[in-house]
Amino acid sequence: MRKSEAINAENEAINESVKKEVHELYDHIKNNPLIKRTDIIIFIGKSKTTVERYLKILKDNNLIEYIGSLKTGGYRIIK
Repeated sequence: MRKSEAINAENEAINESVKKEVHELYDHIKNNPLIKRTDIIIFIGKSKTTVERYLKILKDNNLIEYIGSLKTGGYRIIK
């Protein structure tokens, strides 16, 4: 099982389209380490609130982390 397949495996409340978008976000972060939230918003084309919710899902599943300062930091995959 891919690490990204573990996304919210215990929570059936997330529908399949959200899971697909979260998987796409995971792959995008994997290919673009230290990506900033503003770049993620542009990539996904969703609101800031939606992006924050998707990032929270990934963080809660210990798949990504934010490193650095608020101004210069970004998200990366946890090894």
